[in-house]
Amino acid sequence: MIFIMKNFSIIILSWILLTSMFCIWSEYSSELQQAYKWAYENKITTMSSIEKANMKWNITREEMAKMISNYAINILWKTPDTTKTCLFIDSNINPNLVESVTKSCQLWLMGQGVTSFRPKDSVTRAEFWTVLSRALWWNKNEWWSTYYENHLKALKSEWIMTRISTPMNKEVRGYVMLMLMRSYEPDYIQSYNDEDYIEYDDISYVIEMLD
Repeated sequence: MIFIMKNFSIIILSWILLTSMFCIWSEYSSELQQAYKWAYENKITTMSSIEKANMKWNITREEMAKMISNYAINILWKTPDTTKTCLFIDSNINPNLVESVTKSCQLWLMGQGVTSFRPKDSVTRAEFWTVLSRALWWNKNEWWSTYYENHLKALKSEWIMTRISTPMNKEVRGYVMLMLMRSYEPDYIQSYNDEDYIEYDDISYVIEMLD
């Protein structure tokens, strides 16, 4: 009798766990689930489950620094310029993300020409578009009437970004993973790396206005 009750308890517990996992995954579209798996496999996120990844939370600047620098290094094969000094006065950067913040700066993606990184600020969609465009095409789209306009046009033309009507909305972690996944195409990425772009110094003052 004890053996039967013990086995019954195990079955009930297993059913509860499976039901919980199903409920968690059913919260997300199949594309978001795929985006999390892709991001985890490529070390863009280190969160070991989709629940821990907080897919629906707004992403902060320090969190985006981690994702975009990992993406640039692991997917686009870019190398941080370690001779570039990136020092910020912020005392509230997450100790686990300090290295990512530095890398995002040394990759010329974030924190250019400023002394404060604003690590806890939420990222708008327009800001994310700009950083992703920089990762893919460096400074090719930095000329604009509004700072994100050319970046958005480039991403839209490649079907990476489709929802473009709310640039000032806060971006969320799950959609960052989704956009990074959509932009992944090995042959395409090679063409990004091979293109000869204008010198960064010519537009540094414009990037400083954004960062």
